[in-house]
Amino acid sequence: MKKVGYILFSAVFFLACLVPSVGMLIKGPAPAAANEIPAARPSLVKMDGSWNKNVLSELQTYMSNGFFLRLEGITAWDTVAAKVFDTSANDDVLIGPDGWLFYGEAVNDISGAGQMTDREIWCAARGLALMQEYAQSQGADFLFTVPCGKYTLYPEHAPSYVTVAESGNRERLEAELAKQGVNYVNLYETFTGVDEELYWRWDSHWHSRGAALAADAILAAAGSQTDYFAGPFTPVLNHTGDLYEMLYPTGKALENDYSWGPGFTFQYLSNFHSADDITIETENAGAEGSLIMFRDSSGRSLYPFMAQSFGRAYFSRQNNYRLDYVNQQSATLVVTEIAERTLPYLLRYPAVYPAPARDASVLDGAAALESELTAEDPDKTMEGYVKLTGTLPETAADAAVYLSVDGAVYEAIPNEGAFTAYLPGDTDWQSAQVYVG
Repeated sequence: MKKVGYILFSAVFFLACLVPSVGMLIKGPAPAAANEIPAARPSLVKMDGSWNKNVLSELQTYMSNGFFLRLEGITAWDTVAAKVFDTSANDDVLIGPDGWLFYGEAVNDISGAGQMTDREIWCAARGLALMQEYAQSQGADFLFTVPCGKYTLYPEHAPSYVTVAESGNRERLEAELAKQGVNYVNLYETFTGVDEELYWRWDSHWHSRGAALAADAILAAAGSQTDYFAGPFTPVLNHTGDLYEMLYPTGKALENDYSWGPGFTFQYLSNFHSADDITIETENAGAEGSLIMFRDSSGRSLYPFMAQSFGRAYFSRQNNYRLDYVNQQSATLVVTEIAERTLPYLLRYPAVYPAPARDASVLDGAAALESELTAEDPDKTMEGYVKLTGTLPETAADAAVYLSVDGAVYEAIPNEGAFTAYLPGDTDWQSAQVYVG
């Protein structure tokens, strides 16, 4: 009898082990979880006809990311970890004492572990100052703003072991922006001035009421008085939080979003699919002015209020801000919005616009240096211009970068250890001399 029991147990165990792979063969690979990129099906032969030497490792990745019932298993395990051990089994999501969810990666920023250097802070502010200068030269106003993270606004809901640094990247950047005269909308002051929680419990973003408050603050800084936050709003149980979906990929719980009562009257000019479109274009016959807004995922709820306020609006999620579109769109206002935890992106993705010309006197006292220069083909990014990048040795935190070439002087977009500049396409860039000062 024992022998029969062992055989049955072994058979059941063997069949259970086959379920993930056999199910994958029948049903196909499991869909990717929230922020994952699906693993590509491996091939024995590459596109160039050569053998793929990495086929086994690629097959392992493909199987481990797509086996049958994978998402159900993740959801079950994370549910047990949360309910039984009061913790998260997913390093990307942290659980607060009252069930609030927080993005794990943001801890480095708010705790001080991921602090930008003084040079990076200065360069980020200088890059924004140059963006503002170019926008204004094209007849447009410029505003920069930073949606704060949940740790910053609602630390009482965060895990007790997470510490918030007294002065993080945002605060340090704000101080430098003031020194360099960049028009900045302080959303931290705006949100802490309201006695209401305006972010979702299970999402890393503000909901529509929070977006309405942010829109009012941005538009007020631009000289337009709106009161979107006054509503009225109707709660609608329709939102799946991004953090919730990362933790429980097959979970069904929803949170309230808020429908703005008056309703939006703007129309889409672009082939609109979703709020995550790379570009969205709108028009509103009942409003004036033209907006260009560079935004990230916080703009999903924000862009409708901004679109409602302008005759034409162009919203972009491109990492490289295309300032050269200002003239093309006849923009009267340029708004740049980027989340607190992604402020380093200001350095990683330099904006696109012609390098500003400078008087030769800026080179007085500046130091010439050797730099390894690289240029992209003219017109590849911006018609009529060549993208020139170069390396820099360690330099003073507040050192600007200048290029002297063809009898003209330009200021480059600075970075720590590098710079970028868009020069006229016929420039003899190989003869460019680099200065810092």
